[in-house]
Amino acid sequence: MLSRLLKKNTESVPAFTKKPFFRSEEKAFYARLRRTLPKCYVFPDVELRALMTPVSTDPRQRRAEKEYLSGRKVDYAVFDARLSLLCVIELKTGGLIDSTPGSNAELLRSASIRHFCWDKLKLPTSEQMMNMFAPFVMPVAPRSSGSAESDADSPHPNSTFVSVEEVVMPRITSLTVEAVEALAPMNYTKNGYPHVWERICLFCNDPSHLADYIATLSMQNRSVKRVGFPAAVMAEINEIERVNAQFINKAPEKVSWNDVFADR
Repeated sequence: MLSRLLKKNTESVPAFTKKPFFRSEEKAFYARLRRTLPKCYVFPDVELRALMTPVSTDPRQRRAEKEYLSGRKVDYAVFDARLSLLCVIELKTGGLIDSTPGSNAELLRSASIRHFCWDKLKLPTSEQMMNMFAPFVMPVAPRSSGSAESDADSPHPNSTFVSVEEVVMPRITSLTVEAVEALAPMNYTKNGYPHVWERICLFCNDPSHLADYIATLSMQNRSVKRVGFPAAVMAEINEIERVNAQFINKAPEKVSWNDVFADR
């Protein structure tokens, strides 16, 4: 017993050294994100269980579903000044969203979390990201000099920690050509199917018309069987369709005559 105590006391404590949190290329991209979104918080390497929670009220099922999220991460999570989640970003080789059952993309979609997936070898430029984020983040308007707030309560002019009022939602009613280009930064559709890309850009200002056109791309309405699109092109078209759907005004269903008088 004495020998064990002496051995324990003589054991050396392991030595450690600092480890860089980012590799050089990761640091460059993070800096690009921060420049593009100076009024937002950008957190790297975030676990999904920190961003979503099960809706089930059954304790056992909730534990199982939380365990299902264990180990799943996204590369970046972007929050506004109120620390409300704006979107998440995944970087993958090829930049294709994995929509298979149980994938991160499916879980994020079920939680209504905006999701971007980019090719880690062909990352978007600051301008492309700015166009991509424009629908839900806009630049801060300068404050009036007659504000009642004291200088002590105001953030430092170079600070990225801003007040709640400084991140607002713009009133956007449709996609723009710039936004469409930002949703397909790899240009698979533009280069491979220029006639399809031209029509998407032509119809992007009319959400309903664009939705109808995209729907025709998957319809078998010809005498010969359609060949279809490559997976990379379909991923771009599906992403444009998904974002465009947010701008379509769905009128409430009108009560029909039969609904009112059927039981009278």
